[in-house]
Amino acid sequence: MQKINFTKKELVQAIVTSVGAAVLGLLALSQKVGIGQAYQSVSINNQIVGYTVKYTDVRSALMQARRELSLESGERLCMNFEWDTQNLHKPFETLLSAEELKEELKEILKEEILCEKERAYTVAIGEYRANFASVEDVKSFLNKVKANVDGESRYMAELYREESGHIQGILQARLTEAAPTEAEVVPVMREPVRSGVIGGVNYALNEAMEKSLSGEETGGYKTGILDMEFVERVEVYENYVSAEELSDVDEEVIEVTKEKESNKIYVVESGDCLSVIALDRSTTVASIVALNNLKDADSIREGQELIIAVPEPDLKLRVTMGEVYEEDYNEEPIIIENDSWYTTDQRVHEEGSVGHRERNDVVVYENGMEVSRNLLYENVMTASTAAVIERGTLIPPTYIRPLSGGRFTSGFGMRWGLMHKGVDWGCPVGTTVYASSGGTVIQASYNGGYGNNVVISHPDGRMTRYAHNSKLLVSVGQRVEQGEPVALSGNTGRSTGPHLHFELYINGVAVDPLKYIGR
Repeated sequence: MQKINFTKKELVQAIVTSVGAAVLGLLALSQKVGIGQAYQSVSINNQIVGYTVKYTDVRSALMQARRELSLESGERLCMNFEWDTQNLHKPFETLLSAEELKEELKEILKEEILCEKERAYTVAIGEYRANFASVEDVKSFLNKVKANVDGESRYMAELYREESGHIQGILQARLTEAAPTEAEVVPVMREPVRSGVIGGVNYALNEAMEKSLSGEETGGYKTGILDMEFVERVEVYENYVSAEELSDVDEEVIEVTKEKESNKIYVVESGDCLSVIALDRSTTVASIVALNNLKDADSIREGQELIIAVPEPDLKLRVTMGEVYEEDYNEEPIIIENDSWYTTDQRVHEEGSVGHRERNDVVVYENGMEVSRNLLYENVMTASTAAVIERGTLIPPTYIRPLSGGRFTSGFGMRWGLMHKGVDWGCPVGTTVYASSGGTVIQASYNGGYGNNVVISHPDGRMTRYAHNSKLLVSVGQRVEQGEPVALSGNTGRSTGPHLHFELYINGVAVDPLKYIGR
């Protein structure tokens, strides 16, 4: 065997290397130092907190650090930070145990604490939020909102939990009628019941008095505030906020009752016009036109949805009032239906008379605007008699433009010193001419200056004429429907060029057709 000789220096180096390797091995085994195995770095707000083995639960260490800081301060803490981890293999980094990491995190988080949170009660109304220090402040806030309407504080705010369908921890707010104080309670003095007529009368009077005082009597007038409630859903829940996030009661009363513009959808009804829509909703015609990109104030149609900016507060009150006043009135007329008349025809057989009455109405207001009114009770002083009216039930005929296309060239009225009894549309010879409304053809022939013309008599007594045609498609006595072809346009009779001349007669007098059909 070959003998290996070491120098003293080489022997020392070998011993040091062996001991170092053993130490590193022990440190690696104890997870105190990284020597190439996978581990993770932990940082808060991009600041390295330390390194730990890969399997350490950093999130749990963070939560524990926050929990201990909160317990030490005795308050909920408001912190603002971001944390991150990265996997590394860089050797010779000191590794922290889970407990050591938690302690390091606590030191860093102490510097990130922004505030201590306080218990609060948050009022939520739609998108509106306000934080109050106590339930009493919440009630004070709600009671001040309704104070302008209910100056006598007959109604008070209360918080309650819905019996079903509520989210845990969420309370609702409502207004309830306050119980009368002892000074407000009027005692009813009841005498002992006596036998006989006098005893029965006294007992009945006392019963009536009690019912009147308790509000059970329904035959008399009801006045003043009958009911009050919040229009919007008011929710209250417990919260934790910083001191500067707490709200001032009086400032929030102003904020929540201040009118702010919010967009609402209105569906146009028959007979609507923008000026009335704007007036009823406290806005302007110009605002509606701009919001909906309308051509002008007249370009609306039944069923159209309009966006309307309505000034409304975040919290509105719905108040039901009893109101008493006197008025002249008319009984609803007695209508006799005539199935052979049009709805535009009627005849008064008996004139009604005006009466006078005192009435008690139940009126509902929202945000000070009346939304409904119903008669509860009336005292007629002078009775009204109903008028008797005979009225038709048939829907009157409608009238349409008698051709498609064409260029409007002349209107109704004086022209060249003569009366032009109709309107003209320039169009190529052979353009189809349609019946403006259903009826019976009473003329279909050449007629002097009208050239080849068609005249139709309509069920409502009106007549229409179609003149200067090149060809007639109907004959006298023929029944035609609205929109049915009656002729082909031309240039016959007294005409300066191919066109259709159209006339409309009411009660035998020529009128402007455009007032009934448009261009």
